[in-house]
Amino acid sequence: MPRKGKGGERQGTPGTAYGNRTDLNMPISTVPGQDYGKAAVQQAAQRAVPMASSPSASAQPQASAAPMPQPGSFPHLEPTQRPNEPVTTGLPFGPGAGPEAMGPSYANLGQILSAAASSSGASSLATMLASSAKSLGL
Repeated sequence: MPRKGKGGERQGTPGTAYGNRTDLNMPISTVPGQDYGKAAVQQAAQRAVPMASSPSASAQPQASAAPMPQPGSFPHLEPTQRPNEPVTTGLPFGPGAGPEAMGPSYANLGQILSAAASSSGASSLATMLASSAKSLGL
């Protein structure tokens, strides 16, 4: 029975060519000049088995390549590298060290560039950028 409603009436029958589906109506073609037997393999692949109908209730599920994780297991989680450190370390509340544990905080770009310019091995460009940012009040 044809469907009616959104999209209009369904036309056609399964297994036949449809004028508006050019991907299903393409002729079989192969790459010229390839090794012996490869063209036949390409033609066979293009004549692939048509889509199957809906699976029946008696169909068995296929075995997957990777086993499913067991309930209650977390396969992609690793143990903590800091078991004795509270999870609130670095926050301004709760147990553990406060924000000072996260290192120095910088208020503006000039302070960040000054810290980079004062580190060992800083280039003259870093020094120039720091002094420019400081003079601009950044």
